[in-house]
Amino acid sequence: MTVGIIGAMEIEVEDLKSLMDNAQITEISTVKFYCGKIKGVECVVAKAGVGKVNAAVCTQTMILKYFPDVIINVGVAGSLSQNLKTGDVAVAQRVVEHDMNTTPLGDEAGFITGLDTVYIDCDGNISDKLYNAAVRAGDFNVEKGVIASGDQFIASQEQRDEIIGKFGAIAAEMEGASIGHVCSMAGVPFGVIRAISDGADGDSSMDFPMFAKMAADISVKIILDLLEDLK
Repeated sequence: MTVGIIGAMEIEVEDLKSLMDNAQITEISTVKFYCGKIKGVECVVAKAGVGKVNAAVCTQTMILKYFPDVIINVGVAGSLSQNLKTGDVAVAQRVVEHDMNTTPLGDEAGFITGLDTVYIDCDGNISDKLYNAAVRAGDFNVEKGVIASGDQFIASQEQRDEIIGKFGAIAAEMEGASIGHVCSMAGVPFGVIRAISDGADGDSSMDFPMFAKMAADISVKIILDLLEDLK
């Protein structure tokens, strides 16, 4: 089995890369792909860059070059749930592109033409394994649900309320749904795990730099537990 792991920022993948045995590095379209074994499992790890397009390019390249059996998106997110505070963990059951909007044409908010759906389902088995790994990983709340992605850093109550109201999402970030979009088109199972770095509210611009590294460390810890399970 080969596990693809994608993060947006260096802090989200640097520990995974450092733990990789005999890493082979290949750069494609400015993205460096690290291929080797972590915890005895064949992995390919990449920092995609922030945003949906960067994540999609990275995902498609990873699929075509390395043929992963599953892709996991790891990293941090803003909370949209009353149950999730900084340091807690959101596991996606489904993902949605909250900034996709063709409603003037009569579509639902978030409708993705081509896939012809609003929500993209994660692989159920992988989501369950991520959830169980998160529960084992530490003393924090873990919640399953919809994770919303868009090319916006959510930092106001108005934005929070809109995403919650339209999609019932528990967390917001900028890459997961685009990774899911590409994986869905390619028929590759995927999962998304996010540690909470901020409240996606007016304090987010201050909280994010303070807590992002802590949250990223939590998500990496969960991935390492998952790899033990997969092994």
